[in-house]
Amino acid sequence: MEGGPTLLVEAIPHAETVAVGAWVRSGSAHEAGEVAGITHLLEHLLLRRCGDWTPQEIAELIDSLGGAVDAFTTREACAVTAHVPADRFDEALELVLDAVFRPGLKPDEVELERRVVAAEFDLIQDSPIEVAAEQALAACWGDHPLARPVLGRRDVVERLGATDLARFHRERFTADNLLLVAVGPVDEGRIRERLARLPGQAARPVGLTSPTWRSGVLVAERDGLEQLYANLVLPALPSGHPEILTLGVLHQLLGGGAASRLFRELRDRLGLVYDVGTSVYTTVVTGVLEVTFSAPARQAEACWEAVLRVLEQVGAGEIGDDEVMLARRALSAGIVLGSEGTDALMEAHAGEFLARGRRFDAASVRRELDLVSPERVRTLAAQVVRLDAIAGAVCGPRAGLLLPGALARRVA
Repeated sequence: MEGGPTLLVEAIPHAETVAVGAWVRSGSAHEAGEVAGITHLLEHLLLRRCGDWTPQEIAELIDSLGGAVDAFTTREACAVTAHVPADRFDEALELVLDAVFRPGLKPDEVELERRVVAAEFDLIQDSPIEVAAEQALAACWGDHPLARPVLGRRDVVERLGATDLARFHRERFTADNLLLVAVGPVDEGRIRERLARLPGQAARPVGLTSPTWRSGVLVAERDGLEQLYANLVLPALPSGHPEILTLGVLHQLLGGGAASRLFRELRDRLGLVYDVGTSVYTTVVTGVLEVTFSAPARQAEACWEAVLRVLEQVGAGEIGDDEVMLARRALSAGIVLGSEGTDALMEAHAGEFLARGRRFDAASVRRELDLVSPERVRTLAAQVVRLDAIAGAVCGPRAGLLLPGALARRVA
């Protein structure tokens, strides 16, 4: 269907459940600054009133479908998904498409959801973990749209009205921007017939540029806390990079599990922290390797020393072949477990297509993972795990906010 929606179907004739999801390829990072937060506010309204459904009817339908209907916004997309019994697929598909393409944007309901989003802003500001995570991207990417929180800016959201939302919806929520994924006992031909009736075409969102990296750690003092919460970031790879699986192996051996370097050193050997780990966040143009931990303020100095020591060792290539093998096995098992069930397969197909422009195939990904050699991991570690490139954010009491000399300090 050239110029229209993208459809990915995996037919599983004997499955007892079906999953369907609609991803609109326009997220918070595609917003102009003057409407920062509009996609997330719009998402709140998609399943409130849509098509010919009233809010009460939608709530009752979602409950009758099993409650597994969701809407969410990321920096690169906005989505509505459903995981339901196979015999309820037609209803689920209609609800998902009505939510994405026929939302009812009534002024009084916009005002109500704006109050709900205001509560989300407050919730994040009350959480030191969320504050550190939010400011970490601002530390490394500055005022780039990818560094902006998905919720946007409070002052902007407070003045967005139904007219603004309707205009934005017409521009972005169109067939050209749609990726629809369906997994289970479904008829692809019937789905295509339904998609042919969607609203017309529109230009896709302007492509994102890669942000300029800035090192330095933002510090936010919070009285009354007993722990410091750190979210450090290192410059990594975009989602479609050929070495993205190598980055996954590096993350796994550094802080992805109970046998990882950071966990074994800071928790098992030194007993400094309850929680420490790593994660990978990627976009189509860039990515970060995150190192997160929380620690009692009285142990902050020892914790920093241990974290930086581990990072320095890994960045210097002190990575054993056995560590790489274990990390690969862990990720390979995760691929299998993460694609079990129609809902997991739906998410896997969407993630793989949005990141790499292809369908998800567990066997292919596992074969690619098997090719990640220790030497490739060491080479990537030297590029990514560099103390001079560390950025991020720390939130906590004054006593825990003395950073080691290796980290540049900036005031949040």
